[in-house]
Amino acid sequence: MTPVLTRILAAGAVATAFGSSLFAPPALAENTKLRLAYLMADSMLSVMVAKDAGEYEAAGIDLEIFEAQGGPAVVAALASGSADLGYSAPIPPINARMNGVPLKLVLALGHEKAPDMQYTGFVASKASGIADVAGVKGRKIALNANGGLCELAWRDHLAAAGLTWEDVQPVVLPFPQIEAALQQGAIDAACVVNPFYAAIMHNPDIGAVEIATGMLADLTTPGLSDVIFANESYIAEHPEAIRAFAEVTEASRARLLADKELLTAAAEKYVGLTPEAAKDVRLPVARESTVVELSDVQYLLDALKRHGMMTAPITAEDLTANFGQ
Repeated sequence: MTPVLTRILAAGAVATAFGSSLFAPPALAENTKLRLAYLMADSMLSVMVAKDAGEYEAAGIDLEIFEAQGGPAVVAALASGSADLGYSAPIPPINARMNGVPLKLVLALGHEKAPDMQYTGFVASKASGIADVAGVKGRKIALNANGGLCELAWRDHLAAAGLTWEDVQPVVLPFPQIEAALQQGAIDAACVVNPFYAAIMHNPDIGAVEIATGMLADLTTPGLSDVIFANESYIAEHPEAIRAFAEVTEASRARLLADKELLTAAAEKYVGLTPEAAKDVRLPVARESTVVELSDVQYLLDALKRHGMMTAPITAEDLTANFGQ
């Protein structure tokens, strides 16, 4: 058993014995401050549940979290020094690295694979009349950020349908705004992730049609979809803080995977989903390991190159500093 988990379990035993909160956090003076910028998506539920339970405090981490409107905004928070860790899809930190920002992927929180673990969704409103990806030609399609995973995903699915980026009208909208845009007819189709995917599919005013799934069109090889990343300087100066964060997050994720009721309650509490929509939320865990595999990163680099999204030469080794298990 690792020292971090030993400390967590000991704190939990003390708290239970005295009938107080689940964990008895140590004095803040003993803790390491850690600021996490995040894009709201399914894997963040593991962090939020653990934070509210006091598990990071019990592990010696004074965790501060704040939401950003997309992966590039998360990257900007790290680049400016206002955050120590970031959570998003892997494409924004990869793009940042290609543009000289020294970020590395430290923890893999999500993967997708065919045929039944494809968690990125492509939906169209009933009013649009779109029934498949080929039907989006000439239409307004939403993605949450330029240069992000949804852009890569759209490009890959469009290519599989014989279309190009020039055949559509891309509209950039943060995930929380996409549901209203579909309902109002401001866009015709969108790339979305949970928990927003579940909310859209349960909105009767949209009558959403699922036209494709998967972060890439071919996921016979699993695709890395959710990551924690950090600046190289923070990695060098605070490896123990990252390791403690990783262990607590991994344990929380394992509990949510094992307890569907806990996951559903978290989706209701932290995202405000209806009970019906919350039941459809699944964590994107097609691979239990949280290690950032070099082959996973290379698979994404190959996809970026295939669609003309590589702006500078970069290797998988340049992007990786593993703290996963």
